[in-house]
Parts: sequence; C-alpha cells; structure tokens
Amino acid sequence: MTARSLARWVWFDIPMGTVLPEEFLFRGIVDEVATALVGPDAALVAGSVAFGVWHWPGSNRSVPVVVVTTAAGALFVLARRRTGTLLAPMALHWATNAAGAVAATWWSRRVRD
Repeated sequence: MTARSLARWVWFDIPMGTVLPEEFLFRGIVDEVATALVGPDAALVAGSVAFGVWHWPGSNRSVPVVVVTTAAGALFVLARRRTGTLLAPMALHWATNAAGAVAATWWSRRVRD
C-alpha cells in the first residue's frame, strides 16, 4: 500500500465509510431505542453484542475479532453516554480503526521485506 492510499484510507475511507455510519446507527439509534425499551444496562449489552456481530462477516468469521469489537462497542456506548455526544465515540472509533490500518500496513511491509 502506498503512503497516499494509506492516507486516503485513514483520513477519508475510515471516517466516512465506517465511523460515521456505524456511530449514527449503533450509538445514535440502537442505543437510544434499546435504552428506551429495556433500560440502559441491557441496552449496553445488546447494542455492544449487535456491534460485534455486525463485524462477523468482515472478520472472516473470527470469534476473537467479534469479542474485541463487542468490547469496543461497549466502550463507545459509555463514551457517548458520558459525554452526551457522538463525537467522543466517533473519535475513539476512528483512532482504533486508524491505528489498526497503520499497524496492518506496517506489518505487511515488514513481512514482505
């Protein structure tokens, strides 16, 4: 991957293609609706598990990836609830995905060389 394509991935594709839609869906809608229906504790669990399962197909059906993504989903919910805004989970989500993109690129270059 070139530096330019990595930059596009980190600064455009991740925020626009992943972070914004997933945060609006899971923290903006799912958590709000689930909280109203079943209360905040059950909504935290349900929304986090839904977020983890959402990543099942893209993870090559990796249970560890789904577990980590579920935990990240819980962290993102708590960040939104604590701050009252979607900006906090968006920033955490972007930072997590961007760090993963940079690390994966670094690792693939290291293995290739």
